[in-house]
Amino acid sequence: MEVLELKPVKKKQICAYIAKRSKGDFHDFDIPKLSDFLKKKRIDFVTVDFTVNMREFRKSELAQALEKLGIKYHQVDIPEYAMGYLYVEIGEKEDLLNLLFEEYVSMDNKDSYKGESLKNWIDMIREEIQAKEIFISLKLRPQWIVKKMLDIAKNYKKQQISFLHLVQEDICEDICSEVTEQLRALNVKVIQYVKKHNIINIEF
Repeated sequence: MEVLELKPVKKKQICAYIAKRSKGDFHDFDIPKLSDFLKKKRIDFVTVDFTVNMREFRKSELAQALEKLGIKYHQVDIPEYAMGYLYVEIGEKEDLLNLLFEEYVSMDNKDSYKGESLKNWIDMIREEIQAKEIFISLKLRPQWIVKKMLDIAKNYKKQQISFLHLVQEDICEDICSEVTEQLRALNVKVIQYVKKHNIINIEF
């Protein structure tokens, strides 16, 4: 079982290029443009953050183009066991929330002291669930993604490594800034093509 530990990769200079893909569609890429970018930037590997089954992804023109170029691709995400453990806790809180809500709904006098106390308890648990879900999505998941990226980079013997990270657009809006911040904190150079105000906006 992996441990979430983020450390800079020693004796390596790593450059990450981050680009988003509209609606997470990994079909209909401009393959010549993408291939030219990969060659020009000397990309060693590609990471993807798409909500997609990788068996389906392997059949795509994008995956086949990467294979022809000899560039490996990897899906990066929080491990299922880590996600499962965290959602057990959320599930327990949701079960309690449902029980308390049923009790509250069945009360004759909701304005009583007991009714007000029960409502406050319900609100508190709801906020705890929301806070936990936000933490998982916007903080913990990006950390795992960065860990996966650096683990892949460690396997390359060369000193200078470049990779392209392709992100589903709706996911990118939530976590790209956190992934970028985490990478830079670990001495990784990051070049983003995800913001509208970028001088250069790459769309493959």
